[in-house]
Amino acid sequence: MRRFFLAMLLVLTCAAGASPRSVVAAESLEEAEFTYERGEYTKAARLFSPLAEQGVAAAQFYLGVMHEKGQGVRQDYPTALTWFRKAAAQGYAGPQSNLALLYERGRGVRKDVARALMWYHIAGALLSGGEARAALKRRDALTSQMTAAQIEQAQEMIRVCQESQYKKCD
Repeated sequence: MRRFFLAMLLVLTCAAGASPRSVVAAESLEEAEFTYERGEYTKAARLFSPLAEQGVAAAQFYLGVMHEKGQGVRQDYPTALTWFRKAAAQGYAGPQSNLALLYERGRGVRKDVARALMWYHIAGALLSGGEARAALKRRDALTSQMTAAQIEQAQEMIRVCQESQYKKCD
């Protein structure tokens, strides 16, 4: 029965103009997410990797988290940063707070409070609910520790990042 529904989904999706490859990617992403949620991190990393390489932002975000925390892969902040940047460049809201934290603490990258402020601001604008509130609270706390010149620099970075549709953020 499941195969019938998947076949129908494939037919309807193709009729709507989507490629069969995107349907397979969506199904694979769902499987990878379920695997991650079950705590099978090594298997999840294997499932997310080809999707991330194909440019699936959600898979890139998950791989970033897994490298940041050392879940199923060795902890590697520079690799986490790379995956977060790729997902963020697509306008995917998930990784912005993670990027901000890496820049704020200098994990895998030179500490850069202006860039951290930029990412917290962007995260607060794109996320919703508690995630947005947390990003904005962190942004405000960071701002209180910065000089006027650093804040001005961050504001210019925010402008450039947003105007470039997240392509010129680093």
